Amino acid sequence: MSELYDLLALPFLASVLLIGIHCQFGLQVLKRSVVFVDLALAQCAALGATVAFMQGHMPQTAATYAWSLGFAWGGALLLSLVRFAPKKIPHEALVGVVYVASASAALLLIEKAPQGAEHLKQILTGSVLTVRSEELFHAVPMYVAIGVLLGISSHRKWLERTGLTGWLADFCFYAAFGLVVTSSVAMAGVLLVFSFLIVPSLIGLLFAETGMKQLAVGWGGGVVAAAIGLIASYQLDASTGATMVCAFALMLVFGLIVRSVIDLKVRWYAAFKVSALGCVSLVFISAMWLAIQPRADQPLLDAAEAMAPSLREAYFNEKEKAIYEDAKAYEGRYAEEAARLTGVEVRSRWQDATVDDNAVRRMSSFQQSYNEMIKGERFVMQETRSRARERLRLPVALAASALLVAMLSWLIGLEKIKVFTKFDSQKIKKITPVFAGD
Repeated sequence: MSELYDLLALPFLASVLLIGIHCQFGLQVLKRSVVFVDLALAQCAALGATVAFMQGHMPQTAATYAWSLGFAWGGALLLSLVRFAPKKIPHEALVGVVYVASASAALLLIEKAPQGAEHLKQILTGSVLTVRSEELFHAVPMYVAIGVLLGISSHRKWLERTGLTGWLADFCFYAAFGLVVTSSVAMAGVLLVFSFLIVPSLIGLLFAETGMKQLAVGWGGGVVAAAIGLIASYQLDASTGATMVCAFALMLVFGLIVRSVIDLKVRWYAAFKVSALGCVSLVFISAMWLAIQPRADQPLLDAAEAMAPSLREAYFNEKEKAIYEDAKAYEGRYAEEAARLTGVEVRSRWQDATVDDNAVRRMSSFQQSYNEMIKGERFVMQETRSRARERLRLPVALAASALLVAMLSWLIGLEKIKVFTKFDSQKIKKITPVFAGD
């Protein structure tokens, strides 16, 4: 537990900081309908970092940061001029052009570099796992100041002005955003920064109406997603940036489902009926497949038996049960022996021990023999299970058909009751004024 804390504490704090400032910018970006402006500015900053890389500057240095910031501000100037484009041209399309042009230019620069692929991976997925405390100490004052200024400008509606003043406000907004993105990309990478910007903002819009509540809800959802992504990357030993992006995407899907349920777009009762009908239909299809091809793969039945192995006892006779358990025991024994030989070979190579050719051949021969015996025992298990399932063909098909008929009858009966209830309520409404007149 202490190892997990030591490894992930600083990346989690960095994620919390980045989510806070990016959620604030994200709400403005969604309001302006320029969703991909973050990708465009991040890619401009990445292009600057690539130029610095080609000139021999190391990542996380002042020179690399200066190049990134310069290109990000250049992108901010271009994006601020989007407001003067003809109305028939969508602004999002121009933002996309800035992104793809920056990305293509970066690819052209690094395609012949000796470590170009590693540099590209670093830019996309970032290195939030290796973030240093010095980076956070330098970023916190800047993020706080920009966040306060953004909040004031949003409250006073400076960003909604038109004309030359509006252009100046746009440029200041994109320049501040570029300053934030330049630091963020260096810590987290382009993909994760985009997730920090959009996903928490969308969660805030889903569950809140006012700006401060949206910011609070989005920040909370983003922090939970970041924690899940970091822990999952540690447990799975996977790329931290990519795992966190997937965690943010799943959090957004979960938020959409919850919002749909809250809004009754998917009614609880209707959802229950649809789910019940779907489950019964799946069972019916699986039963029909078992009746037609009992020896073929049965995904639903196999999954049920994997979760509850005792389910086989419902249709195995005593002889089949003994054969199956015996084959399973031998399979486990052969697998242990094969794993032991593999471990001996790996340890000998790791410890640089000298192993003669005859010993290597013997171990390989034994491993191959064990693998063949494992396949044989698995065949016995499969054949025993298939023969037992052949006896289930007719009973299972009849039971599944009866279940499906009962389910459909229940649903049809509910619909009839609903129609009659509605009809009776309409009759009562028509008759009531007559009695009231009497």
